[in-house]
Amino acid sequence: MVTRTRRHILGLFGATLCSASCAPAIVSRDPNDPFEGGIGGTGIVGTLTGFGSLRINGLRVRRDGRTRYRTPYGITTGEILAPGHVLTIAAMRDASGILAREVSVDFALVGVLREDAGRLSVNGVPLMDPVAARGDGAPGTRVAVSGLWTAQGLRPSRIDPAPTGTQDLIAGTVGRSPDGTGTIGGLPISSAATPPASGAYATAFGRANTERFLAERVHSGRFARLSNLRLLSVEGYLEPAPSAPGLRIAGLGHNFATDVRAAAIGDRRALYFGRYTGRFAAARGYLLPEDATARARLLRNGIQAEFPGPVLDL
Repeated sequence: MVTRTRRHILGLFGATLCSASCAPAIVSRDPNDPFEGGIGGTGIVGTLTGFGSLRINGLRVRRDGRTRYRTPYGITTGEILAPGHVLTIAAMRDASGILAREVSVDFALVGVLREDAGRLSVNGVPLMDPVAARGDGAPGTRVAVSGLWTAQGLRPSRIDPAPTGTQDLIAGTVGRSPDGTGTIGGLPISSAATPPASGAYATAFGRANTERFLAERVHSGRFARLSNLRLLSVEGYLEPAPSAPGLRIAGLGHNFATDVRAAAIGDRRALYFGRYTGRFAAARGYLLPEDATARARLLRNGIQAEFPGPVLDL
């Protein structure tokens, strides 16, 4: 892994990340383009920082009359989008930019906000630095939480009142406890349905207590409606993974390519860009500040050749 300075940031993506048969066509060598010209189906996971186009991960994502909107509970409209929401966007990228086909608001947790000795949790999952989150939620009320998973819990970016009449929810990467029970965010999931495979992204709906989540239904997959996924842009934190390269982005549900070397990023928030070849061949990591205002300011003008923060070649 190589750390790049302000003036040595954007090298070429290594050709070894993907064979020529699966690499998207190159349409530009724009030094302000973190995808280095790749085109095709594009998956974006990150925190919404602004509008005009959707501002997310330093990208500007266009919408049109055919763009669809969803929450975990079903179809919605673009009116519900707000800064701080974590979004999963299925998009197409061409020479004119990025156009969203579908925008999904990712609620990581929906349930009762509980306080114990000054610490907040939802569905038994601790919320890290909840004061920094946008929105509003009072202990004892049902809330919908957007945020990024870490190895220690969820770092919320927005907390809102839960949609009326909805079930409790937990969504993230599936793990396994020592006794083989499926988990999400470390919380055991009890379900009569066959659990998704470890490492997959899943959303469980049901009823939570502080010890486990009683799931009535479980949906798996993150980009199920994007059949030709070729590029990924992901904001997140690293966590240990049981397979090579030994790390993955917490809560994503897609493993790194085995030759990705991301250990130097440690527990810091970062943006990752790269090709998708069945695994995420992340080529570059952009380190981000934790403060939401500072982060939005840093990304306001996109990912440019003079990006004023540490950039790591992976």
